[in-house]
Amino acid sequence: MRTKLRAALVTAAAALGLVATSVVPAQAATGFDRCPQGKFCVFEGAEGQGAMASYSSPQRDFGSWRFKASSVINRTGYEDLCLYSRTNFQYIDAVHDVEVSASGSWGIDLSLFADKNSHMDNNLGSARWAHTWRECQGGTENLDWSTPRGPGPAQAFGDLNRDGAPDLLQRSYAGRLWFLHDGGGLLIGGGWNSMTALTRHGDLTGDGNEDLLARDTAGNLYMYPGNGKGWFGTRLLIGGGWNTMSAIQAAGDLNGDGKGDLLARDTAGQLWMYPGNGKGWFGKRLLIGGGWNVMKSFAGAGDLNGDGRNDLVVSDNTGKLWLYPGNGRGWFGTRVMIGSGGWGAYDSLLGIGDYDGDGRPDLLGTGTVVSLYRGLPGGRLAAAEPLQYPDASDRLF
Repeated sequence: MRTKLRAALVTAAAALGLVATSVVPAQAATGFDRCPQGKFCVFEGAEGQGAMASYSSPQRDFGSWRFKASSVINRTGYEDLCLYSRTNFQYIDAVHDVEVSASGSWGIDLSLFADKNSHMDNNLGSARWAHTWRECQGGTENLDWSTPRGPGPAQAFGDLNRDGAPDLLQRSYAGRLWFLHDGGGLLIGGGWNSMTALTRHGDLTGDGNEDLLARDTAGNLYMYPGNGKGWFGTRLLIGGGWNTMSAIQAAGDLNGDGKGDLLARDTAGQLWMYPGNGKGWFGKRLLIGGGWNVMKSFAGAGDLNGDGRNDLVVSDNTGKLWLYPGNGRGWFGTRVMIGSGGWGAYDSLLGIGDYDGDGRPDLLGTGTVVSLYRGLPGGRLAAAEPLQYPDASDRLF
């Protein structure tokens, strides 16, 4: 069985006697509170009572504890806890083995996981902690995700492998970059945690393939040329000093010359447009305006209002969403509010191209949840459609 015990769910479960947590003075820690921070603990009794054993690393065999553990708590810092009825992390199926998302102070009674065919109470063979359910099954980093893929025609942006459908990239908690193109994903490579900004929107080099821009911790900006197969060629250094920018967003062709451009906000709140030259780097920048520090997230949304020019979508610090219509000359017309509130729940916005094949670009909001917003006529957006998303520590773009 696969069980997600988020804080809100644990509260409800506690009312049924399934899960118990204790909040007591530090000098009189009892129950689950006895487990040290950074440890995984097992208890002989329910609700964290009785004898306790604590572990700093995954356990292939609980030995004498295998047949007497009745409750556990995960304080390792990993979101997912993998519990197996057999030793050596032997995954049988979702009936005999359990993944629970209960990091922090949420204790779990193992009697919760029982049916007529199996039980976990006094039958805990091994345990490990991970970031995704697939790691529970296979033991190595993988991704739990549901990729938004539509049947639409070839897109001007968003399509990494030129199959006519928009694609996603994901940087995992371990710094590995994945191309999300089917149920398994393709690993592009590791070391991407050294990048402090990642953005893409169409072709920067003139070869028809979607490219990627990345800034490292030293402030260097690199262009990674797409190969049309979902991964990238040898990177090109565009230049240094980009640490002065608090936001970097590829936005497509903004000035009407057919080449992809870049937007960047500096720490003073000024927004700049860097015109692409079709060779992978940029010309002399143009100041669009100041006061952009009140904005939280940017997305190069494509032509959202249907006038033939690329637009910009921005959420502000109050949770409103704004459409800045492109004028085809490198800057924008009068903004229009297209979301009256609630957009602060998303850490970032992502223009993904035409997901559903209706000829209008669509938008993703990503954070602890991911939602799809389909484009509507006139630059409006349909209601949110939640999508499965693996882990808030990952970066989707």
